Amino acid sequence: MDPFAFATIVGLLATFQSGREGKRDIEEFKSWLEENNHGNMVSIIENNNNMQRQLTAFMNQNHDQVMSQLATLNDLMVSIASHMQGLGNIASSFAHNSGLSDQAVDVLRQFVVSGSSKMQYMKNNSGEGNDYYILYGAPNINYSEPRFIKDDIDSLVKTGLITMSISLKNNIIYTITRQAVRFIDKVDNK
Repeated sequence: MDPFAFATIVGLLATFQSGREGKRDIEEFKSWLEENNHGNMVSIIENNNNMQRQLTAFMNQNHDQVMSQLATLNDLMVSIASHMQGLGNIASSFAHNSGLSDQAVDVLRQFVVSGSSKMQYMKNNSGEGNDYYILYGAPNINYSEPRFIKDDIDSLVKTGLITMSISLKNNIIYTITRQAVRFIDKVDNK
């Protein structure tokens, strides 16, 4: 399969869905693709039964949900591209994207480089200093903008680069994902 087929199909699906209210089905999407000279994408979809099922399931969601997920994916792609050499300037032209801040990427980099699989949030109740993000078996996460750290961590969770859970003792635990490692590898040109 074409290595860019996923991005192409998702982009075309977003274009197809935008400006249309209500649910659309896979047959309408394929017809629209044919009308807009994307017959090769129709062939890719028709030759993959699993893709047809997954596209149908995705399109059967509430329209606002579909558009929200597509917008989130777009923001994530722009965020990733903005940190890649050669694509950064192109991505920066999409000013509406809030993306991942430099601090969020730096926090993620520290998490990945540490080799740790988990990070715990620790509130600093002393009134002095910042809250802590403690990596299991590694030094604490360093960050320079305490005012925005929660937002940065939340953006990493929202994009699926880390996951959040609550321990039996009600501690907030963050877990690294494979996507995070791949993301940092791409950003650092490895």
